[in-house]
Amino acid sequence: MYRQGLGDCFLLSFPKGSGKFVHVMIDCGIVLGTSEPDQVMNRVAEDIKTATGKKLDVLVITHEHWDHLSGFDAKQARSVFDQIQIGQLWLAWTEDEGNAVANQLRDEREKKKEAALAALTELDNRGLAGQAMGMSSLLGFFGERSGGEGDTGLRGTAGALAYVKSKCDPTILETGGKPVAIPGIAGVRTYVLGPPMDTSLLKKANPRKNEGYSLGGGVISLADAFLAALDPHDERAQPFAKSLRKPMSQLAPAMREASEESSRTGIDGYLDEANEWRRIDDAWLAVGEHLALQLDSATNNTSLVLAFEFDESKEVLLFVGDAQAGNWRSWDSHEWTVEDKDGTSRKVTAEDLLRRTVFYKVGHHGSHNATLKDKGLERMISPRLAAVIPVDTAVAHEVKGWKHMPLPGIRTRLKEKCAVVFQSDLNPEKLRDIPGVRWQNSRKKFDVRMKNKTTKKVETVRKQSLYTDYFI
Repeated sequence: MYRQGLGDCFLLSFPKGSGKFVHVMIDCGIVLGTSEPDQVMNRVAEDIKTATGKKLDVLVITHEHWDHLSGFDAKQARSVFDQIQIGQLWLAWTEDEGNAVANQLRDEREKKKEAALAALTELDNRGLAGQAMGMSSLLGFFGERSGGEGDTGLRGTAGALAYVKSKCDPTILETGGKPVAIPGIAGVRTYVLGPPMDTSLLKKANPRKNEGYSLGGGVISLADAFLAALDPHDERAQPFAKSLRKPMSQLAPAMREASEESSRTGIDGYLDEANEWRRIDDAWLAVGEHLALQLDSATNNTSLVLAFEFDESKEVLLFVGDAQAGNWRSWDSHEWTVEDKDGTSRKVTAEDLLRRTVFYKVGHHGSHNATLKDKGLERMISPRLAAVIPVDTAVAHEVKGWKHMPLPGIRTRLKEKCAVVFQSDLNPEKLRDIPGVRWQNSRKKFDVRMKNKTTKKVETVRKQSLYTDYFI
Protein backbone atom coordinates (compact mmCIF):
# COMPACT_ATOMS: atom_id res chain seq x y z
CA MET A 1 0.00 0.00 0.00
CA TYR A 2 1.95 3.05 -1.22
CA ARG A 3 1.48 6.06 1.04
CA GLN A 4 2.15 8.84 -1.46
CA GLY A 5 -0.82 10.89 -0.23
CA LEU A 6 -4.31 11.41 -1.59
CA GLY A 7 -4.25 8.89 -4.42
CA ASP A 8 -4.26 5.17 -5.14
CA CYS A 9 -1.32 2.85 -5.81
CA PHE A 10 -1.34 -0.79 -4.73
CA LEU A 11 1.08 -3.58 -5.57
CA LEU A 12 -0.20 -7.14 -5.07
CA SER A 13 2.56 -9.76 -5.07
CA PHE A 14 1.48 -13.41 -5.37
CA PRO A 15 4.20 -16.00 -4.59
CA LYS A 16 4.74 -18.65 -7.25
CA GLY A 17 7.62 -20.56 -5.62
CA SER A 18 11.42 -20.33 -5.58
CA GLY A 19 11.21 -16.82 -4.16
CA LYS A 20 9.49 -15.49 -7.26
CA PHE A 21 6.28 -13.48 -7.48
CA VAL A 22 3.58 -12.47 -9.92
CA HIS A 23 2.94 -8.73 -9.56
CA VAL A 24 -0.38 -6.94 -10.07
CA MET A 25 -0.46 -3.14 -9.72
CA ILE A 26 -3.74 -1.27 -9.25
CA ASP A 27 -3.57 2.43 -10.24
CA CYS A 28 -0.74 4.88 -9.66
CA GLY A 29 -1.53 8.52 -9.01
CA ILE A 30 -1.74 11.48 -6.65
CA VAL A 31 -4.22 14.33 -6.48
CA LEU A 32 -3.52 17.59 -8.31
CA GLY A 33 -2.36 20.24 -5.85
CA THR A 34 0.01 17.95 -3.93
CA SER A 35 3.39 19.61 -3.36
CA GLU A 36 6.26 18.32 -5.52
CA PRO A 37 4.26 15.44 -7.06
CA ASP A 38 7.03 14.56 -9.50
CA GLN A 39 9.44 13.77 -6.65
CA VAL A 40 6.87 11.77 -4.71
CA MET A 41 5.70 9.68 -7.68
CA ASN A 42 9.24 9.04 -8.89
CA ARG A 43 10.04 7.52 -5.47
CA VAL A 44 6.98 5.29 -5.79
CA ALA A 45 7.79 4.25 -9.37
CA GLU A 46 11.44 3.53 -8.56
CA ASP A 47 10.38 1.26 -5.72
CA ILE A 48 7.91 -0.53 -8.01
CA LYS A 49 10.68 -1.02 -10.57
CA THR A 50 12.92 -2.59 -7.94
CA ALA A 51 10.22 -4.71 -6.28
CA THR A 52 8.97 -6.18 -9.57
CA GLY A 53 12.30 -6.67 -11.32
CA LYS A 54 11.09 -4.22 -13.99
CA LYS A 55 8.03 -6.32 -14.87
CA LEU A 56 4.37 -5.87 -13.95
CA ASP A 57 2.47 -9.01 -14.89
CA VAL A 58 -0.82 -7.07 -14.72
CA LEU A 59 -1.57 -3.35 -14.56
CA VAL A 60 -5.13 -2.43 -13.54
CA ILE A 61 -6.46 1.07 -14.22
CA THR A 62 -9.77 1.50 -12.42
CA HIS A 63 -10.90 4.78 -14.04
CA GLU A 64 -9.68 7.96 -15.70
CA HIS A 65 -8.93 10.28 -12.78
CA TRP A 66 -5.64 12.03 -12.05
CA ASP A 67 -5.25 10.64 -8.52
CA HIS A 68 -5.26 7.14 -10.07
CA LEU A 69 -3.23 7.84 -13.23
CA SER A 70 -0.86 10.77 -12.71
CA GLY A 71 2.22 8.58 -12.17
CA PHE A 72 2.19 7.82 -15.91
CA ASP A 73 2.32 11.49 -16.88
CA ALA A 74 5.43 12.87 -18.59
CA LYS A 75 5.88 15.40 -15.76
CA GLN A 76 5.83 12.74 -13.07
CA ALA A 77 7.20 9.17 -13.31
CA ARG A 78 6.73 8.22 -16.96
CA SER A 79 10.47 7.96 -17.52
CA VAL A 80 10.62 5.27 -14.80
CA PHE A 81 7.67 3.37 -16.21
CA ASP A 82 9.45 3.43 -19.60
CA GLN A 83 11.81 0.91 -17.97
CA ILE A 84 9.03 -1.38 -16.68
CA GLN A 85 7.44 -4.06 -18.85
CA ILE A 86 3.67 -4.57 -18.62
CA GLY A 87 2.35 -8.06 -19.36
CA GLN A 88 -1.39 -7.30 -19.34
CA LEU A 89 -3.41 -4.08 -19.02
CA TRP A 90 -6.87 -4.56 -17.48
CA LEU A 91 -9.55 -1.94 -18.17
CA ALA A 92 -13.31 -1.69 -17.68
CA TRP A 93 -15.81 -2.02 -20.53
CA THR A 94 -16.26 1.76 -20.41
CA GLU A 95 -12.77 2.08 -21.96
CA ASP A 96 -13.54 -0.31 -24.84
CA GLU A 97 -13.04 1.67 -28.05
CA GLY A 98 -15.14 -0.92 -29.92
CA ASN A 99 -18.17 -0.47 -27.65
CA ALA A 100 -20.73 2.05 -28.98
CA VAL A 101 -22.15 2.84 -25.53
CA ALA A 102 -18.66 3.32 -24.09
CA ASN A 103 -17.77 5.65 -26.97
CA GLN A 104 -20.94 7.65 -26.38
CA LEU A 105 -20.12 7.99 -22.67
CA ARG A 106 -16.57 9.13 -23.49
CA ASP A 107 -17.84 11.66 -26.07
CA GLU A 108 -20.28 13.01 -23.50
CA ARG A 109 -17.53 13.19 -20.89
CA GLU A 110 -15.29 15.17 -23.25
CA LYS A 111 -18.13 17.57 -24.08
CA LYS A 112 -18.81 18.20 -20.39
CA LYS A 113 -15.09 18.66 -19.78
CA GLU A 114 -14.91 21.23 -22.60
CA ALA A 115 -17.93 23.09 -21.24
CA ALA A 116 -16.60 23.10 -17.68
CA LEU A 117 -13.18 24.37 -18.85
CA ALA A 118 -14.93 27.11 -20.81
CA ALA A 119 -16.81 28.10 -17.65
CA LEU A 120 -13.56 28.16 -15.68
CA THR A 121 -11.96 30.45 -18.26
CA GLU A 122 -14.97 32.78 -18.13
CA LEU A 123 -14.86 32.85 -14.31
CA ASP A 124 -11.16 33.74 -14.44
CA ASN A 125 -11.86 36.49 -16.98
CA ARG A 126 -14.56 38.00 -14.73
CA GLY A 127 -12.37 37.88 -11.62
CA LEU A 128 -14.68 35.46 -9.78
CA ALA A 129 -11.88 33.79 -7.84
CA GLY A 130 -14.05 31.89 -5.34
CA GLN A 131 -16.14 30.14 -7.97
CA ALA A 132 -13.08 29.51 -10.12
CA MET A 133 -11.32 27.80 -7.20
CA GLY A 134 -14.21 25.37 -6.73
CA MET A 135 -14.28 24.57 -10.43
CA SER A 136 -10.51 24.07 -10.55
CA SER A 137 -10.70 21.62 -7.66
CA LEU A 138 -13.25 19.46 -9.46
CA LEU A 139 -11.51 19.64 -12.83
CA GLY A 140 -8.23 18.74 -11.13
CA PHE A 141 -9.36 15.11 -11.24
CA PHE A 142 -8.56 15.22 -14.97
CA GLY A 143 -5.06 16.56 -14.50
CA GLU A 144 -3.15 19.56 -15.67
CA ARG A 145 -4.17 21.49 -18.75
CA SER A 146 -0.65 21.48 -20.20
CA GLY A 147 1.55 18.58 -21.17
CA GLY A 148 5.23 17.94 -20.80
CA GLU A 149 8.19 16.71 -22.78
CA GLY A 150 7.57 13.26 -24.19
CA ASP A 151 3.79 13.67 -24.00
CA THR A 152 1.63 11.69 -26.41
CA GLY A 153 -0.04 14.87 -27.62
CA LEU A 154 -2.94 14.39 -25.20
CA ARG A 155 -3.10 16.13 -21.85
CA GLY A 156 -3.94 15.09 -18.31
CA THR A 157 -5.64 11.76 -17.69
CA ALA A 158 -6.26 11.16 -21.39
CA GLY A 159 -2.54 11.41 -22.08
CA ALA A 160 -1.62 9.15 -19.15
CA LEU A 161 -4.12 6.51 -20.24
CA ALA A 162 -2.95 6.71 -23.85
CA TYR A 163 0.60 6.12 -22.61
CA VAL A 164 -0.19 2.89 -20.78
CA LYS A 165 -2.22 1.68 -23.78
CA SER A 166 0.83 2.31 -25.96
CA LYS A 167 2.87 0.00 -23.71
CA CYS A 168 0.36 -2.86 -23.76
CA ASP A 169 -2.82 -3.67 -25.68
CA PRO A 170 -5.67 -3.53 -23.17
CA THR A 171 -7.69 -6.49 -21.98
CA ILE A 172 -11.28 -5.34 -21.52
CA LEU A 173 -12.88 -7.07 -18.54
CA GLU A 174 -16.55 -8.02 -18.79
CA THR A 175 -18.62 -6.92 -15.80
CA GLY A 176 -20.27 -10.00 -14.30
CA GLY A 177 -18.44 -12.24 -16.77
CA LYS A 178 -16.42 -15.38 -16.14
CA PRO A 179 -13.85 -14.87 -13.35
CA VAL A 180 -10.46 -13.81 -14.72
CA ALA A 181 -7.22 -15.67 -14.03
CA ILE A 182 -4.02 -13.89 -13.09
CA PRO A 183 -1.29 -15.08 -15.47
CA GLY A 184 1.20 -17.42 -13.84
CA ILE A 185 -0.87 -18.00 -10.68
CA ALA A 186 -3.24 -20.84 -9.87
CA GLY A 187 -5.78 -20.67 -7.06
CA VAL A 188 -6.83 -17.02 -7.38
CA ARG A 189 -10.04 -15.95 -9.13
CA THR A 190 -10.78 -12.34 -10.06
CA TYR A 191 -14.47 -11.38 -10.16
CA VAL A 192 -15.48 -8.22 -12.05
CA LEU A 193 -18.31 -6.58 -10.10
CA GLY A 194 -18.40 -3.17 -11.81
CA PRO A 195 -18.87 -0.81 -13.52
CA PRO A 196 -22.54 -1.55 -14.28
CA MET A 197 -23.58 -2.21 -17.86
CA ASP A 198 -26.84 -0.35 -17.13
CA THR A 199 -26.01 3.27 -17.88
CA SER A 200 -28.84 4.49 -15.63
CA LEU A 201 -26.89 3.11 -12.66
CA LEU A 202 -23.78 5.01 -13.78
CA LYS A 203 -25.78 8.18 -13.11
CA LYS A 204 -26.54 7.27 -9.50
CA ALA A 205 -23.81 8.95 -7.49
CA ASN A 206 -25.16 9.28 -3.96
CA PRO A 207 -26.42 6.65 -1.55
CA ARG A 208 -29.77 8.37 -0.92
CA LYS A 209 -32.63 6.86 -2.84
CA ASN A 210 -33.35 8.36 -6.28
CA GLU A 211 -30.58 10.95 -5.94
CA GLY A 212 -28.01 11.39 -8.72
CA TYR A 213 -26.77 13.61 -11.55
CA SER A 214 -28.18 13.09 -15.03
CA LEU A 215 -25.80 12.60 -17.92
CA GLY A 216 -27.91 15.02 -19.98
CA GLY A 217 -30.26 14.47 -22.89
CA GLY A 218 -33.22 16.04 -24.61
CA VAL A 219 -33.18 18.24 -27.68
CA ILE A 220 -30.09 20.06 -26.44
CA SER A 221 -28.03 18.81 -23.52
CA LEU A 222 -26.83 20.99 -20.66
CA ALA A 223 -23.25 20.82 -21.96
CA ASP A 224 -24.38 21.72 -25.48
CA ALA A 225 -26.40 24.66 -24.18
CA PHE A 226 -23.52 25.97 -22.11
CA LEU A 227 -21.05 25.78 -25.00
CA ALA A 228 -23.62 27.43 -27.26
CA ALA A 229 -24.03 30.28 -24.78
CA LEU A 230 -20.30 30.99 -25.02
CA ASP A 231 -20.40 31.02 -28.82
CA PRO A 232 -21.92 34.24 -30.25
CA HIS A 233 -22.64 32.45 -33.53
CA ASP A 234 -24.61 29.59 -31.93
CA GLU A 235 -28.29 30.47 -31.47
CA ARG A 236 -29.43 27.23 -29.85
CA ALA A 237 -29.01 28.38 -26.24
CA GLN A 238 -30.26 31.97 -26.66
CA PRO A 239 -33.65 32.60 -25.02
CA PHE A 240 -34.27 35.94 -26.78
CA ALA A 241 -34.11 37.13 -30.37
CA LYS A 242 -31.06 39.14 -31.43
CA SER A 243 -33.11 42.34 -31.67
CA LEU A 244 -33.93 42.12 -27.96
CA ARG A 245 -30.39 41.50 -26.72
CA LYS A 246 -28.33 44.44 -25.45
CA PRO A 247 -24.94 44.31 -23.76
CA MET A 248 -24.79 46.09 -20.38
CA SER A 249 -22.25 48.59 -21.75
CA GLN A 250 -24.86 49.87 -24.24
CA LEU A 251 -27.93 49.48 -22.07
CA ALA A 252 -26.92 51.79 -19.20
CA PRO A 253 -26.26 54.95 -21.30
CA ALA A 254 -29.40 54.36 -23.34
CA MET A 255 -31.59 54.10 -20.25
CA ARG A 256 -30.08 57.22 -18.70
CA GLU A 257 -30.64 59.20 -21.90
CA ALA A 258 -34.26 58.08 -22.05
CA SER A 259 -34.93 59.17 -18.48
CA GLU A 260 -36.13 62.82 -18.27
CA GLU A 261 -37.69 62.94 -14.82
CA SER A 262 -34.91 61.43 -12.71
CA SER A 263 -31.16 61.38 -12.74
CA ARG A 264 -31.29 57.84 -11.32
CA THR A 265 -32.63 55.01 -13.45
CA GLY A 266 -33.31 51.35 -12.81
CA ILE A 267 -29.99 50.44 -14.35
CA ASP A 268 -28.20 52.72 -11.87
CA GLY A 269 -29.75 50.78 -9.01
CA TYR A 270 -28.77 47.51 -10.64
CA LEU A 271 -25.15 48.63 -11.06
CA ASP A 272 -24.89 50.13 -7.57
CA GLU A 273 -22.07 48.41 -5.64
CA ALA A 274 -24.41 47.97 -2.68
CA ASN A 275 -26.61 45.77 -4.83
CA GLU A 276 -23.81 43.64 -6.22
CA TRP A 277 -25.02 40.59 -4.30
CA ARG A 278 -28.36 40.78 -6.15
CA ARG A 279 -26.98 40.80 -9.70
CA ILE A 280 -27.57 37.82 -11.94
CA ASP A 281 -25.07 38.58 -14.72
CA ASP A 282 -22.75 35.76 -13.63
CA ALA A 283 -25.33 33.35 -12.22
CA TRP A 284 -25.42 31.28 -15.41
CA LEU A 285 -21.75 30.35 -14.87
CA ALA A 286 -22.82 28.16 -11.93
CA VAL A 287 -23.90 25.67 -14.61
CA GLY A 288 -20.19 25.06 -15.24
CA GLU A 289 -19.66 23.81 -11.68
CA HIS A 290 -22.75 21.62 -12.01
CA LEU A 291 -21.27 20.11 -15.17
CA ALA A 292 -17.93 19.54 -13.44
CA LEU A 293 -19.70 17.79 -10.57
CA GLN A 294 -21.62 15.60 -13.03
CA LEU A 295 -18.38 14.81 -14.79
CA ASP A 296 -16.59 13.84 -11.57
CA SER A 297 -19.41 11.60 -10.32
CA ALA A 298 -20.02 9.90 -13.66
CA THR A 299 -16.31 9.11 -14.07
CA ASN A 300 -16.04 7.72 -10.53
CA ASN A 301 -18.97 5.42 -11.23
CA THR A 302 -17.15 3.89 -14.22
CA SER A 303 -14.61 2.43 -11.76
CA LEU A 304 -13.48 -1.12 -12.43
CA VAL A 305 -14.34 -3.11 -9.28
CA LEU A 306 -12.38 -6.33 -8.64
CA ALA A 307 -12.72 -9.03 -5.99
CA PHE A 308 -9.73 -11.39 -5.73
CA GLU A 309 -10.72 -14.75 -4.20
CA PHE A 310 -8.22 -17.29 -2.89
CA ASP A 311 -9.28 -20.79 -3.84
CA GLU A 312 -7.97 -22.46 -0.66
CA SER A 313 -9.15 -20.07 2.05
CA LYS A 314 -12.06 -18.49 0.10
CA GLU A 315 -10.93 -15.13 1.48
CA VAL A 316 -11.42 -12.04 -0.71
CA LEU A 317 -9.53 -8.82 -1.41
CA LEU A 318 -11.91 -6.07 -2.58
CA PHE A 319 -10.71 -3.10 -4.67
CA VAL A 320 -13.51 -0.70 -5.63
CA GLY A 321 -11.63 2.28 -7.11
CA ASP A 322 -13.91 5.29 -6.59
CA ALA A 323 -17.17 3.41 -7.28
CA GLN A 324 -20.20 5.33 -6.10
CA ALA A 325 -23.72 4.25 -5.15
CA GLY A 326 -25.02 3.12 -8.55
CA ASN A 327 -21.96 0.98 -9.11
CA TRP A 328 -22.36 -0.72 -5.70
CA ARG A 329 -26.09 -1.32 -6.20
CA SER A 330 -25.47 -3.13 -9.47
CA TRP A 331 -23.37 -5.91 -7.94
CA ASP A 332 -26.35 -7.94 -6.71
CA SER A 333 -27.42 -8.53 -10.31
CA HIS A 334 -24.44 -10.86 -10.87
CA GLU A 335 -24.11 -14.53 -10.03
CA TRP A 336 -21.25 -16.86 -10.89
CA THR A 337 -20.91 -20.64 -10.92
CA VAL A 338 -17.35 -21.77 -10.25
CA GLU A 339 -15.68 -25.14 -9.89
CA ASP A 340 -13.34 -25.75 -6.97
CA LYS A 341 -10.21 -27.88 -6.99
CA ASP A 342 -12.13 -30.93 -5.71
CA GLY A 343 -14.46 -30.74 -8.72
CA THR A 344 -17.50 -29.45 -6.85
CA SER A 345 -19.33 -26.43 -8.18
CA ARG A 346 -20.79 -23.56 -6.15
CA LYS A 347 -22.73 -20.37 -6.65
CA VAL A 348 -21.02 -17.08 -5.89
CA THR A 349 -22.80 -13.74 -5.37
CA ALA A 350 -21.64 -10.24 -4.50
CA GLU A 351 -23.11 -10.58 -1.00
CA ASP A 352 -21.13 -13.79 -0.58
CA LEU A 353 -17.89 -12.12 -1.74
CA LEU A 354 -18.36 -9.19 0.63
CA ARG A 355 -19.08 -11.54 3.53
CA ARG A 356 -15.71 -13.21 2.93
CA THR A 357 -13.75 -9.98 2.34
CA VAL A 358 -10.63 -9.68 4.52
CA PHE A 359 -9.17 -6.58 2.83
CA TYR A 360 -11.19 -3.57 1.66
CA LYS A 361 -9.72 -0.68 -0.32
CA VAL A 362 -12.06 2.05 0.91
CA GLY A 363 -13.84 3.75 -1.99
CA HIS A 364 -13.02 7.30 -3.09
CA HIS A 365 -10.64 8.04 -0.20
CA GLY A 366 -13.37 7.66 2.40
CA SER A 367 -15.98 9.88 0.72
CA HIS A 368 -19.64 9.69 1.80
CA ASN A 369 -20.91 8.33 -1.51
CA ALA A 370 -18.42 5.52 -2.11
CA THR A 371 -19.04 3.05 0.73
CA LEU A 372 -22.61 1.79 0.92
CA LYS A 373 -23.96 0.63 4.24
CA ASP A 374 -26.47 -2.26 3.96
CA LYS A 375 -25.21 -3.44 0.57
CA GLY A 376 -21.60 -2.71 1.39
CA LEU A 377 -19.67 -2.42 4.63
CA GLU A 378 -22.31 -4.13 6.80
CA ARG A 379 -21.93 -7.24 4.65
CA MET A 380 -18.20 -7.45 5.48
CA ILE A 381 -18.32 -9.63 8.59
CA SER A 382 -14.94 -11.40 8.60
CA PRO A 383 -13.13 -11.01 11.94
CA ARG A 384 -9.92 -10.67 9.86
CA LEU A 385 -11.23 -7.63 7.98
CA ALA A 386 -8.63 -4.92 7.25
CA ALA A 387 -9.25 -1.66 5.42
CA VAL A 388 -7.10 1.07 3.90
CA ILE A 389 -8.10 4.67 3.23
CA PRO A 390 -5.71 6.18 0.66
CA VAL A 391 -5.92 9.80 1.80
CA ASP A 392 -3.82 12.59 3.25
CA THR A 393 -6.23 14.49 5.47
CA ALA A 394 -4.25 17.74 5.42
CA VAL A 395 -4.25 17.79 1.61
CA ALA A 396 -7.97 16.96 1.49
CA HIS A 397 -8.94 19.62 4.06
CA GLU A 398 -6.42 22.43 3.56
CA VAL A 399 -5.43 22.18 -0.11
CA LYS A 400 -8.62 20.89 -1.72
CA GLY A 401 -11.21 22.13 0.78
CA TRP A 402 -12.85 18.69 1.14
CA LYS A 403 -13.61 18.93 4.85
CA HIS A 404 -15.45 15.59 5.09
CA MET A 405 -12.77 13.40 3.52
CA PRO A 406 -12.50 10.87 5.00
CA LEU A 407 -16.04 10.88 6.38
CA PRO A 408 -15.90 10.49 10.19
CA GLY A 409 -18.88 8.11 10.16
CA ILE A 410 -17.08 5.73 7.79
CA ARG A 411 -13.89 5.80 9.84
CA THR A 412 -15.86 5.11 13.03
CA ARG A 413 -17.63 2.09 11.53
CA LEU A 414 -14.40 0.74 10.05
CA LYS A 415 -12.79 0.88 13.50
CA GLU A 416 -15.73 -1.08 14.91
CA LYS A 417 -15.57 -3.79 12.23
CA CYS A 418 -11.88 -4.13 11.36
CA ALA A 419 -8.90 -5.79 12.96
CA VAL A 420 -6.69 -3.03 11.55
CA VAL A 421 -7.30 0.24 9.67
CA PHE A 422 -4.62 1.76 7.46
CA GLN A 423 -4.55 5.36 6.23
CA SER A 424 -1.87 6.93 4.06
CA ASP A 425 -1.01 9.74 6.48
CA LEU A 426 -1.34 7.78 9.73
CA ASN A 427 0.38 4.87 11.40
CA PRO A 428 -1.59 1.58 11.13
CA GLU A 429 -4.31 1.39 13.79
CA LYS A 430 -4.43 -2.07 15.37
CA LEU A 431 -7.88 -2.64 16.87
CA ARG A 432 -7.80 -6.29 17.96
CA ASP A 433 -5.51 -9.31 17.92
CA ILE A 434 -6.39 -11.66 15.10
CA PRO A 435 -4.14 -14.61 14.15
CA GLY A 436 -2.56 -14.20 10.74
CA VAL A 437 -3.04 -10.42 10.54
CA ARG A 438 0.42 -8.93 9.98
CA TRP A 439 1.90 -5.80 8.44
CA GLN A 440 5.22 -3.99 8.22
CA ASN A 441 6.09 -0.40 7.38
CA SER A 442 8.87 0.05 4.85
CA ARG A 443 12.28 1.21 5.98
CA LYS A 444 12.26 3.60 3.05
CA LYS A 445 11.13 7.02 4.22
CA PHE A 446 10.26 10.18 2.37
CA ASP A 447 9.56 13.77 3.32
CA VAL A 448 5.91 14.77 3.17
CA ARG A 449 5.97 18.40 2.11
CA MET A 450 3.25 21.06 2.02
CA LYS A 451 3.01 24.77 1.43
CA ASN A 452 3.01 26.82 4.64
CA LYS A 453 -0.06 29.08 4.66
CA THR A 454 1.85 31.91 6.34
CA THR A 455 5.23 31.86 4.60
CA LYS A 456 3.91 30.39 1.30
CA LYS A 457 7.02 28.21 1.22
CA VAL A 458 6.95 24.43 0.76
CA GLU A 459 8.17 22.83 3.99
CA THR A 460 8.63 19.29 5.34
CA VAL A 461 5.75 18.47 7.68
CA ARG A 462 6.72 14.87 8.55
CA LYS A 463 8.80 11.89 7.54
CA GLN A 464 6.79 8.86 6.50
CA SER A 465 7.22 5.28 5.31
CA LEU A 466 6.94 5.00 1.54
CA TYR A 467 4.59 2.04 1.82
CA THR A 468 3.10 -0.50 4.22
CA ASP A 469 3.26 -4.22 3.45
CA TYR A 470 0.20 -6.20 4.48
CA PHE A 471 0.45 -10.00 4.47
CA ILE A 472 -2.53 -12.24 3.75
